[in-house]
Amino acid sequence: MQRLLRPVATRVPMALVAALIAVNRLVDPRSERGIFHWLPRTALPELLDFRLSRLTLNHLYRCLSLVGPHKQTIEQHLADQGRNLFAFRNDLLLYDLTSTYFEGRLDGNPKAQRGYSRDHRPDCKQLCIGLVVNREGFPLGYESLAGNRRDATTLLPMITALEARFGACPRIICFDRGMATEANLRQLRQTQRPYLCATRRAVVRTHLPVIRSGPWTVVQTTHQHEPTIEVHELPSQCQEGVRERWLLCRSAGCRLKEQQICAARLLKARTRLAKLQQQVVAGTFVNRTVILAKAKKAVGRTHDLQGVFSFALQDTATGQQLQVQESAAALQDEHDLQGVYLLRTTVADLPADDLWKTYMLLTRVEAAFRNLKTDLCIRPIYHHKENRGDAHVLFSVLAYALSVTIQLRHRQRGGGLTTAALLEKVQPLGLAELSYQTSDGNRLVFERAAVPSAEQQAILESLDWKIPEHYLPPNLEAEPRRVV
Repeated sequence: MQRLLRPVATRVPMALVAALIAVNRLVDPRSERGIFHWLPRTALPELLDFRLSRLTLNHLYRCLSLVGPHKQTIEQHLADQGRNLFAFRNDLLLYDLTSTYFEGRLDGNPKAQRGYSRDHRPDCKQLCIGLVVNREGFPLGYESLAGNRRDATTLLPMITALEARFGACPRIICFDRGMATEANLRQLRQTQRPYLCATRRAVVRTHLPVIRSGPWTVVQTTHQHEPTIEVHELPSQCQEGVRERWLLCRSAGCRLKEQQICAARLLKARTRLAKLQQQVVAGTFVNRTVILAKAKKAVGRTHDLQGVFSFALQDTATGQQLQVQESAAALQDEHDLQGVYLLRTTVADLPADDLWKTYMLLTRVEAAFRNLKTDLCIRPIYHHKENRGDAHVLFSVLAYALSVTIQLRHRQRGGGLTTAALLEKVQPLGLAELSYQTSDGNRLVFERAAVPSAEQQAILESLDWKIPEHYLPPNLEAEPRRVV
């Protein structure tokens, strides 16, 4: 930041302002106005050596506008630092997409659009964020996209941008089923980019006979010798001259999760349909088209309930009656599909169990999104200008990079805490200003840090964080003459 923002002349160096925003986003996320009122209660002005009286709220807003244009340089620096600190190979790119919403009308921001909201806020305009991380969850690049951008259209531009930044080399590109369109896969095969992805549920459904009959190969079991991961490799496909492997995988953990989700949706659909049946009998709704439309809406558009319910309207002596039937065959099909994934890949040298484990690393991107949205509070975005909204996302990603770095360094030295837990442990460490009136009328003013507990000291040592010497209390046993 010092190199990028040095030409800007301000009363407070913009590199320090950028550090303030990034640190705040990590430890106590607030708006720029909130940061301005939060700073006087922290030791950051003393630690960064600047006068708090020189900082104005305008410095914080101006910093957002100045840092945004350097996004690619910052991303390149982060990737280089990751390799230097942790020897990252970056041979696997994990890509996914999420969204965050705005507060306000956002008439002047073309990226603020309505689309599929992962935050369940369809009432707000939103921004899509495409994020690429490596095996350890460290961010390698991201893009701020329009809120109505379709997932599948973001994959190839993101990969092309990363290759332009870091150079083209054999990397496995791993992504979810929402981006696994035939057009994307064809383009990846034609450009000889290795990939690993899951296919849509409709494609998996066509393999139900194989799923039911097997044979399945157990690649992982519990201590009770119960299978947790099973695989079945289908015949390979040859497309565009490239051999593509198809692998059916069945996970006991994913199956249990999907069973619980399906049971909850099924209960909700049955409750809504029963209520609708009562309304039809009572004459609340009489139009056939309206009743059938409400019945379909009651079931929802989820894939796991497709074909389960069928509806028919019957005329009775007192009015109409909605008949609802459940298909036992469709429920059985859904039960057999739960926990089953169909992986497609052009990677020839990885065993079947390694392919599954590699695909499951996509949870690192999901964990990154959870971190950004909960601990780092990337949502909502209050900025109405496009460049400041993008800068808000940039500082959130910077804070996430700090979070991952702290956790990896802590675990390199035997620690087991997450960054959130670690920061909570060291939060009580404070800096106090002590003032003493002497007998000759003078006043002694100096600052002292709290003495860390044994647990806090172990955390500080694991991160190689040292409290500055002049903040520590004097050791009177070693230096009996030292008073201050």
